[in-house]
Amino acid sequence: MIEVIVKIIVHFNWRWVAFLNSDDDYGRDGLDLFIKKIDGTDICLAYTKALNDNTNYSQIFQQIEAQKIHVVIVFAPEATSEALVETAVQVNFRNKVWIACDTWSINKRLSKMKEIRNIGTVLGVSQPVETVPGFNNFIYSTKRQTFFKNEAQNVFCNQACNCSYVTPEDIISADSSYSFTVYSAVYAIAHGLHNALQCGDGKSIIKWTQCNCQKGDILPWAVPTSFCSAECPIGYVQKQTGIHKCCFNCEICPNGTYINVTEDPYNCINCKDTQWSEKGSTSCDLRVVEYMPFTDSWAILIMVGAWALVGMTLSMSVLFVVNYNTPVVKSAGGPMCFLILGCLSLSSLSVFFYFGKPTVAFCILRYLPFLLFYTICLACFVTCEFSRPNLFISTSSLEANPVQLQNVVL
Repeated sequence: MIEVIVKIIVHFNWRWVAFLNSDDDYGRDGLDLFIKKIDGTDICLAYTKALNDNTNYSQIFQQIEAQKIHVVIVFAPEATSEALVETAVQVNFRNKVWIACDTWSINKRLSKMKEIRNIGTVLGVSQPVETVPGFNNFIYSTKRQTFFKNEAQNVFCNQACNCSYVTPEDIISADSSYSFTVYSAVYAIAHGLHNALQCGDGKSIIKWTQCNCQKGDILPWAVPTSFCSAECPIGYVQKQTGIHKCCFNCEICPNGTYINVTEDPYNCINCKDTQWSEKGSTSCDLRVVEYMPFTDSWAILIMVGAWALVGMTLSMSVLFVVNYNTPVVKSAGGPMCFLILGCLSLSSLSVFFYFGKPTVAFCILRYLPFLLFYTICLACFVTCEFSRPNLFISTSSLEANPVQLQNVVL
């Protein structure tokens, strides 16, 4: 029974349900089995309540409405189910899907109740109605037996019943699904004892008849949906907001990530280093490498300028070598001039690594030579500024020695 109910819920993709059970062994066992069956599925048990004679049904309906539950499973005896449904009609509890167990799924009185249609759609699950072989003869023969007040005189043990107010016709005309269920349970025990005790020749106790069900489809639009939270749009992940996995908020995946619902609907997955993605993506794309080739006109122009700068520094170095012993070269820094010119030439080499297909080495050489050698060049300028010799010469000495004046001018 519970397994069939779970299959119905899974078929219609209902995930947010309530389970109302009777406050007895029958109802509690049904609830425990239902919880076990939905384990590992997307079904969330949003609300559950044990029903008894003191239960406030109106309060139950208010809580179900507050949690926006559209599917209600009632696993209770006929009398409890009747009281529950009658209250639902009275308080105008409308437009729900009711899944009825076999105790009230084919209840004739509820089907004739006024405004019963307002409560919604009732899907009943019941045992197959079978004709129990010899049932009518058994009832008539039992009713013809005399009830003895002395229990020792009762040959039929617990089959004797002081039910004089019930006629055989009343029993036979009652719902046959109950009698068949009891018959099946008794037969199972009897058959087990029959095999355990090795009674007879091992043949079956009674012939069974098999019920063939007609196959048919139930249109999904005939019943509403039941979700705590609507499905997230494409590109969004589910962030759980409570104790139930069915309740969540939807958050879009940022740039550089994507969502794979079949793999992990709760987390955004990072793209690889060679991939990229826009926000709300379901996959990553390979990065398109854009670069300026060496044959580009602008690249050629910039490289020519860099080589011209290198040529100028080399020319200056040759000029300083030729005039190395002159006061002008010495006043400019002497040997340090060659370090400055060399660093300027080497820092210019970084320009050539901005062109062509980028690699890790190219990306490093774009910045490292320039930062290193240009920093050394600036440090040399500062050093030369503070170490320059004092060339002050008095006027009187220049007048006394015109040759010195000529050398200074030169």
